[in-house]
Amino acid sequence: MAVDTDLEDVNQTTVYIPFNDSDDVNTNAVPSSLFPERDLPQGCQLRFQACRAAWGKCLKRMQELIRALHAPVVESVVEQVKKSYTDELPGLPYPELPVISVTSSSTSSSLFDEISFRLEESTDELFDDFNDHFVIHVFPSDCATITGTMKTIVSGFVSRSPTGGQDIKRKPSTSLAAYDIALLEAWYRAVCDARDDHHHRSRLVVVMHDFEQLEPQVVQDMFEICSSHIPCLPLVFILALASPPSPSYIHATYPHSMLALLRVRDCPFPLAEKSLHNIILETFFDPMFEPEIMIGPTTIDFAVDFFTRHSSSLDGLLSILQLAHMKHFEEPLSVLAPVQALGQSTDAAKVLLTSDAFSFLDALFARVHKSTLIMPVEHAISWRDATVDALLFSVDTARDTFRMRAKLLRVAFRLVLLIRQFMLVHGHKVVQGDQTMPDLMCLALRGRLGSVYGHLCSVVMKLPAAQLEDFVQVVHDFFEDVPEDVKAEEVEVISRVETAYRMLSRDANAQDISVLLRNWLSEYFKLRIVALEDAPLWDIWYTGSTPFPSELINPSPRASILAGLIHPQDYMSAGQRSGDDEDDDLPDISILFKGYLESAKMINVYDWFQAFVVFLEAQKRRLGKTPIPDGANGISRTPSRKKGKQKQDEAIDEDAGEDEEEWLMEVQLRFIRALQELDYLGFIKHTGRKVDHVMRTVFDSPE
Repeated sequence: MAVDTDLEDVNQTTVYIPFNDSDDVNTNAVPSSLFPERDLPQGCQLRFQACRAAWGKCLKRMQELIRALHAPVVESVVEQVKKSYTDELPGLPYPELPVISVTSSSTSSSLFDEISFRLEESTDELFDDFNDHFVIHVFPSDCATITGTMKTIVSGFVSRSPTGGQDIKRKPSTSLAAYDIALLEAWYRAVCDARDDHHHRSRLVVVMHDFEQLEPQVVQDMFEICSSHIPCLPLVFILALASPPSPSYIHATYPHSMLALLRVRDCPFPLAEKSLHNIILETFFDPMFEPEIMIGPTTIDFAVDFFTRHSSSLDGLLSILQLAHMKHFEEPLSVLAPVQALGQSTDAAKVLLTSDAFSFLDALFARVHKSTLIMPVEHAISWRDATVDALLFSVDTARDTFRMRAKLLRVAFRLVLLIRQFMLVHGHKVVQGDQTMPDLMCLALRGRLGSVYGHLCSVVMKLPAAQLEDFVQVVHDFFEDVPEDVKAEEVEVISRVETAYRMLSRDANAQDISVLLRNWLSEYFKLRIVALEDAPLWDIWYTGSTPFPSELINPSPRASILAGLIHPQDYMSAGQRSGDDEDDDLPDISILFKGYLESAKMINVYDWFQAFVVFLEAQKRRLGKTPIPDGANGISRTPSRKKGKQKQDEAIDEDAGEDEEEWLMEVQLRFIRALQELDYLGFIKHTGRKVDHVMRTVFDSPE
């Protein structure tokens, strides 16, 4: 690396140090498989496409559910903003500043985007219902001081065009200060004139994210300033609160003198736990929706535990389920999860009938012949007649079998929940009534829900005649709404329910009907609520009891950084390694970190640099590169008067001297860059006691 620069130039404040070509990461590199002995040549790319399609379908469903959860809150906030300056109490000594608090710790980041979109769009012009308000977002990092807070609010509005066009830029020399609220007042008058809005229908909405993290004194000063300029400035504040509504954070933190200036309205979000249960239930246990990949009980347990103990955020739930999909598609056979994953049957045969795909084909052949897709007596001779088309047909059969079994399990589970809810509403005790929805989901997936539905079926016998009639009606209506393919599979139980329904309509003995219904439902649940691991090739479409990669969602940054510095070879691909010796693969920062670990509390930078030079010289000689000129030890020499003989020798060794200077320059730049990287990572601390020394900040490291 040749760098044409002079580090001794006092006028040069910045030096650009480019990376070597060998340091660049090859973005076109093919990802390596975790199971190369039984994977396709292009298996990683194919599984990535399948994973993206499966996760996209699941994500779209969950986003629809999240929007449905947000809809009542968004509607309430928009309505409160519209009425903020029209629905006021008469006789107040001074106008109050409207404040809307959205209380929830599980809100997704899209909630306030939806609120902004609803407030800024214009709708229903026929009925004079305008939503063309102005919305800005304020974050805790913008509110360190009252000056910065007011500048963020004022600049966020005045940078917009009054006519709704592109944002405009002011000239600071010809206007008021950016934090002066009088500037915002003048801008708003221009907006009203441009829109012919003499009734001041357009609101100035300020969304304050993570309100608990704001400095209370700064917030108090901000509210006092803003309240003195209403109703000339129709400001409305929307506060994003993560604390519970009772006790109220606002009333517990701020004095009564400030609260008297505000008119606080609360828009609570549904309970976080209830939102979590609803999303998982409607995504993976809805008979009308069929996910490409069915999550197992371990994933549900981890998602619930992480949601309740660490971060009750719906965005965190999406991340957990996305990681579960990515983990699932590490398995080579998961490439067969979608229908026609390898294309049409002829294309799939071409892909698999290659020498590189034999290991994958062999693994698939072994799995198919171990499953129940082929009778055991045929194993001895079936391999002779096995073809790729036959294997793919067996996979398609297994896919249809698993998906139908999973759908029937969802229907039966939803019926258990319906009966359980019916019993609770009518005052009947259910076994272990404190079980949550995820607990019941995990029991159903493991095939261990027998105690729950067994008790529910026994309660059916104790129902009075009036309640029994309502119960049969509920079950009858439930099966009326299931998909048609489920009706075709559940002809027997549906006919039995209809029989009980007709018997009740003819005033038959309720006790006899309840006994029959109990037996029929018990047989139905026992047949349908079974573990999905019993299906052939189940691990292609089901995560099962695979442990969740919790280290990816809750990593240890310190241990990872130390491991990367001490053993960088574990994080480098084979193509980046330049020699057989491990020391030849070390990047500059790892070389410095070796000396860092061997040093005392204070490190002499000059000695550190000398050790760095010696290491690079040895590394360069081992790699067989251009020999290092003698004397290239990093010591800068002071110019002195030289005699004629010395000048003659310098003329002879001119090329060697240029190589030496270039090498010294490269070593110095590499040392500075590596030292700055360690400084950026927080491993060194500068002190004023010794200018040529730095202090260590990390003293223990893994062996």
